[in-house]
Amino acid sequence: MQYTDLFTKESCDAIQAFYDSYEPCQALLHDYRRLKGKVGHVQNIFYGDSITAGWPLKEFFPNASLLNRGIGGDNTSGLYLRMEEDVFPYTPKRVFMLIGINGINAPNERMLAQISTLASMMQKRDIDVCLSSVLPLRNPDKWDRFQYQDKIVELNVMLRKWADANGCGFMDYHSALKDETGQLAAEYAKPDGTHVTFAAYEVMAEVVRPYLI
Repeated sequence: MQYTDLFTKESCDAIQAFYDSYEPCQALLHDYRRLKGKVGHVQNIFYGDSITAGWPLKEFFPNASLLNRGIGGDNTSGLYLRMEEDVFPYTPKRVFMLIGINGINAPNERMLAQISTLASMMQKRDIDVCLSSVLPLRNPDKWDRFQYQDKIVELNVMLRKWADANGCGFMDYHSALKDETGQLAAEYAKPDGTHVTFAAYEVMAEVVRPYLI
């Protein structure tokens, strides 16, 4: 592991400590990784935090070659830390990366630099990357992040601009899930104001479907 100014030893150690203490991580970080040699190549990987982890992708895309490599509570440092284990061994053609809500208090410029670095690392392995907009929140949210609602909108503009300039797709879930006030629509929001319902995943699936390989 090479630490950088964007992905410091402190931030990587912190997310590793979270993995070690959070039982739902264990299936992915231990059990699923034992299957890597049997799984082999897949066409698509969905890579991110709990929004990805909670998406029953095989129900929506039963005939697609894909893996879900989302972890609840993950952040940009976690995706950096996990890439050698959870992306590269499967030689995917395309990665759908959805990350950003955990750590949304960081400056948008830093968030963009981290996410674009992750995308560039994959592109260097000839992987097509689709960035994703950070989803809107619904007030009140359990983690008091609704205060960053406007900041999320600004970050998404930056992510789309970078994606367009650097050969990446852009999955605009935010626009598809917001209501007329800009919040996560009531029918798509779980009670914590951050996580999404099955109906939301139905909408997200239609955003993704044209890009699946």
